[in-house]
Amino acid sequence: MKIGYVGVGSMGGALASRLQQRYPLTVYDRSTAAAERLAHEGAVIAADLPALARDCDVIFLCLPTSEHVRNAIFGENGLAGGLKPGSVIIDQTTGDPKETRRIATELEASGVEMIDAPVSGGIAGAEAGTIAIMVGASDEQFARVRPVLGTISSNVFHAGGIGNGHVIKLVNNLMSTAQRLISFEAMTLAAKNGVVPEIASQILVASGGRNAYLEKMMGPRVLQGKLNVGFTLGLAHKDVRLACQMGIDSGVPMFFGNVTRELYQTCIADMGADQQVDSVGIVLDRFAGTEVVPRQNDLPPKARQGRPA
Repeated sequence: MKIGYVGVGSMGGALASRLQQRYPLTVYDRSTAAAERLAHEGAVIAADLPALARDCDVIFLCLPTSEHVRNAIFGENGLAGGLKPGSVIIDQTTGDPKETRRIATELEASGVEMIDAPVSGGIAGAEAGTIAIMVGASDEQFARVRPVLGTISSNVFHAGGIGNGHVIKLVNNLMSTAQRLISFEAMTLAAKNGVVPEIASQILVASGGRNAYLEKMMGPRVLQGKLNVGFTLGLAHKDVRLACQMGIDSGVPMFFGNVTRELYQTCIADMGADQQVDSVGIVLDRFAGTEVVPRQNDLPPKARQGRPA
């Protein structure tokens, strides 16, 4: 079995590297440097997307949005120019379930199958082989791709039919983005009223207010001034927006989801969509007049502007 991987940036590259431990791997990325990192480990760099499709039986995608996925498949010089009947596309993008189902239906006409298998657990989880993989596929499809996905991680979950992987990934990201905001709000409240952030974090993690963000990110990274997690404000907002739209489409009230979406939009307006997602802490520090996030001289000028004295 020959594996192809399209989109080998920070997350895709870590996932592809796991696959390469067992399968021959062909990669493609608009970033030559990203593709070359995998080539140094033994991967073949495809000349273009049709060439990758002709050479591979299973093709993984890890791209920013479902629009990018559609373009990579059906756009000019896309995968469709080389896809063979019987090929399987595994989309690890955090995408739109409705668009994923539409693309899968369109591919069926040419004998190509598509499943969604987004992940959660960060780059460290991908590298360690512990990342959660959420699969949307038929029972038969899941049984067929389970051994391949097991090369990436032992934590592979069948969420149901096509698109359900993206459904539960959006639910997960809605919760994690909201956790980030309430955690920073709580930390600024503690700091403004005299509790040192490091102490506040330790107490909260040991108490009923603990959550995954406080445990894995606040103390180990944010309070050390490490904000670069490879995920931007723009991508976080996209995920929350898709989750809120899913709520509208399915008749589910999204009180907290919509507040979360607007707060991330505020942070984007203030700092820009390309800033790292944990930069929300800098914005909340500015609002509260605190310094939960340590001062950093390497921050972009817009991020440094207005930091509390």
